[in-house]
Amino acid sequence: MTVIAFTRPERRLPQSISVVEAAGFTAMAAPSLEIMPCSIQDLEGLLRTIKRGDVVIFTSATSAEECGRSPLFTDSMEGARIISIGTGTAKALGRLGVATDVMPSEYSSEGIVERLRGTVAGKKIILIRSDHGSPVLDQGLRAMGADVVDFKAYSLRPADPRHLEGILDAGSRGKVDVFAFTSPMSAHSFLEAAENRSIAAADMLGKAKVAAIGRPTADMLRSLGVRVDIIPEKATFKDMIAAIKKTV
Repeated sequence: MTVIAFTRPERRLPQSISVVEAAGFTAMAAPSLEIMPCSIQDLEGLLRTIKRGDVVIFTSATSAEECGRSPLFTDSMEGARIISIGTGTAKALGRLGVATDVMPSEYSSEGIVERLRGTVAGKKIILIRSDHGSPVLDQGLRAMGADVVDFKAYSLRPADPRHLEGILDAGSRGKVDVFAFTSPMSAHSFLEAAENRSIAAADMLGKAKVAAIGRPTADMLRSLGVRVDIIPEKATFKDMIAAIKKTV
């Protein structure tokens, strides 16, 4: 059976493993990143500033879930224009009682900028995302005349690299068929862990197919000398696994 190796934040692992196994693959998974929430005081300070007519952009399911820690969250979204980067984020918001008004056709920062082109001049836009958010979104919205508040709902830190030992050992022995990467940071952390164990990452990944969830992740891998074979049309984990299924 085809073995797919991937890393995800720990809270995403069970669902992701289920997606991989439902597609008929063997999952080899490890946590990649630790999620460090912002303080509840900072979060609620932001939520109290949101007014009717403001535009609020959520760039991940995690950004929605972290806001859901506050009992103020649902009411604070009343009358705001809610934008989700993709279906996973929209579903996370929906579970918290918040409906999405706008979703880009391309699930990326570039896609959001393009979707909002010509509609945000003079508007207040609140970005709710991680401390590793793409500058494309902030810069693109400001260039269109928006008043942007960039709020870091959570920080991302590499997980303990010892979690990756099983995948690295199997990969170095050619026992992984597909490596699937779900963010630029997790891709960088994985290759760094390989280097620290004196494993030639490009050679190891060259023995398998490499999938990237979207263009930013693919660009990171290519900048590190890794060939990327598979990029799904929509940047979701489920779509990436479906794209892999069509290829292997």
